[in-house]
Amino acid sequence: MTQLSQPILLTRRWLLGLTVVISLAGCAKQQAPGGQEAKPQAPALEAIATTRQVMLAMTIPSSDVIFQVGNAAPKDDAEWEKVQANAAVLAESANLLMLAPRAVDSAEWANFSKALITSAKAARQAAQARDVDKVLEAGNQVYEVCDGCHKKYMAARAGE
Repeated sequence: MTQLSQPILLTRRWLLGLTVVISLAGCAKQQAPGGQEAKPQAPALEAIATTRQVMLAMTIPSSDVIFQVGNAAPKDDAEWEKVQANAAVLAESANLLMLAPRAVDSAEWANFSKALITSAKAARQAAQARDVDKVLEAGNQVYEVCDGCHKKYMAARAGE
């Protein structure tokens, strides 16, 4: 073999190896019916805490932070970020409340939970904008959603 043909041979082997790797990678992608690439399956979610535990650990403390804006407006970036973070936690707690076995029924319970998500997101956006009045408005929406749900589903308040 000449010195010139040896690098060409190595280059061809390298290209062949690269082609095989790329081909195998393409085969690894799963195809959905119709030739489209399949989306990865979300892992099954498992409810660990009870509804009461989610309420006590997440929903109530995070909503309290939003409600407190009416007593004392956030003074600096750190306090506004705390309001934003708690509004996000409040929305996420509503997601958790829609998981079985916490979801009491499929219609009204989900509607209350979705309304809580919507009002918590409004509170978060208002906190991002540093708008006290909008945070208070969203806080009122949070209160109305929670109050309506409690009247419907909380045994101590049923039938109010």
